[in-house]
Amino acid sequence: MNVRKTVKDLLIFLLSILLTIRIWRAASQLSQTSEIKPANNKSEILEAMESWQKALCANQREQFLLDDRLQSLPLMHREVTPTVHLKNIFIVESACNPQPLYRTWCSVESWAGQHPDKDLWYILISPFISDTTGIMKSLLDQYPNIRVVSSKFRETFRKTPLWDLFNSDKWLQNTAWPESNLSNMVRGALVWKWGGVYTDSDTICIRSTTKFTNAVGLYKDNGVNGAVLIGQPRHQAFWMLMEYLKENFKGNVWGHNGPEAITRVMKKLCKGASFSKIASNEEGCQNMSLLTARHFYPVPFQQHKTFMLEREETDLEKLFKDSYVLHFWNKLTKKDPITVGSKSILETAAKKFCPVTYRVATMHSHFF
Repeated sequence: MNVRKTVKDLLIFLLSILLTIRIWRAASQLSQTSEIKPANNKSEILEAMESWQKALCANQREQFLLDDRLQSLPLMHREVTPTVHLKNIFIVESACNPQPLYRTWCSVESWAGQHPDKDLWYILISPFISDTTGIMKSLLDQYPNIRVVSSKFRETFRKTPLWDLFNSDKWLQNTAWPESNLSNMVRGALVWKWGGVYTDSDTICIRSTTKFTNAVGLYKDNGVNGAVLIGQPRHQAFWMLMEYLKENFKGNVWGHNGPEAITRVMKKLCKGASFSKIASNEEGCQNMSLLTARHFYPVPFQQHKTFMLEREETDLEKLFKDSYVLHFWNKLTKKDPITVGSKSILETAAKKFCPVTYRVATMHSHFF
């Protein structure tokens, strides 16, 4: 009799936990939806932007004022703030773009879908967002763990080695890639400060990365890429990355502040040991796992056209059985459409891992 009562009490307890989780998720969804509101005070919002943000959004200012369909986003650090733990995923729209591409939404959806227990922070430089297609609302309805916010990066860089560099605006000047410079600086700061995952917006997550606590991935035998960074808050690798950028920043040299920087940091952590050997043996350096290219970069950038090739059939499980992320090298593939019915790697991945985005994107078009 006592055993039955104990089992009954345990079941009631477990059911109460499940109910609490459901209520919390519903509340989170309601909160996220209510925070994104019609932009009725655009002039005030534009005036309150940080100086670097005004510089990146200068060409958009007039359009912001004219477009009545824009919604204002909550400010990260002011209205919403991440929790310091491993359950964060950060994706940054480093261009001042109020209408993100479908491919970017696909990335957001894939990471949120594969990690329903984590908070997906989609951070825009733009203080506004345009949702004329309804894709953002559809995604927020489906995934209560997505948070769409605008940036207040001055707080992100506060008390980090990059504080002076960020405020100097050096990264904005004499360069064709200020957005890329910002992205390369902020990725390490976000993971160091809050913990979790940083990922570029040209990735599709095909498996949960939860098994990795601290990890970076090779994209070639002797090179590490920063498109996916995973780490505990305050991990020394990300502090070292910020220190390297502080001392060696070159805003007008493509790749210097990205893959080259994280590669140099890992060489220091690994004390010159062979990257390929460390990764193939599933080892790491000073509590930072170094993963083989198949984990995050299974298709080399030299073979980027592979993503768009028409196929009779695409078996993702067979092609990428050891992979967690597909990085589709947007700088190289952005002009190549994902075509409906092509059964290409990207179309197949989009249908499976970002189904809401795929449905909206293909509603009125045969490619996106």
